[in-house]
Amino acid sequence: MSIALRYAKDKQEGQEVLNDSFVKVFKKINQFDERQSFKGWFRTIIIHTAIDYHRKSNHFKNMQNIEENQGGFYDSNMGWDNLLYDDVVEQIQLLPAAYRTVFNLYAIEGYKHHEIAQKLNISIGSSKSNFSRARKKLQLALKSNYTKQYLKHGK
Repeated sequence: MSIALRYAKDKQEGQEVLNDSFVKVFKKINQFDERQSFKGWFRTIIIHTAIDYHRKSNHFKNMQNIEENQGGFYDSNMGWDNLLYDDVVEQIQLLPAAYRTVFNLYAIEGYKHHEIAQKLNISIGSSKSNFSRARKKLQLALKSNYTKQYLKHGK
């Protein structure tokens, strides 16, 4: 469920992706190679199901087509280690679908931008741009939430 939630805008959408993934697993179980890790195979199915879900929902129609990455966005580690997993997932879910999907594929799943571009049928520049913007939005949102909690608890 945690994988599906990272790609979903909310819990309900995550459950739909996960349910569809289970259906695919049962339909394709004869294709599973026992020399592989079942967990890895299932993870791949969830990721592909999430991508398919967003394609069907036309979430990628409004992706920006920028050929150059807008540059890095690096800040100091302002207590990021204190963030909870749920806080991060919640902020990822608030990202626009295009940003959320590219962010997950690149930062969490380890795909390269050319692979993401192929999977999502977008340009490499769009993949880089959407990742950069997702990362910037996440950093700002997490920093804002961290600051609010910091002030609230008087640390």
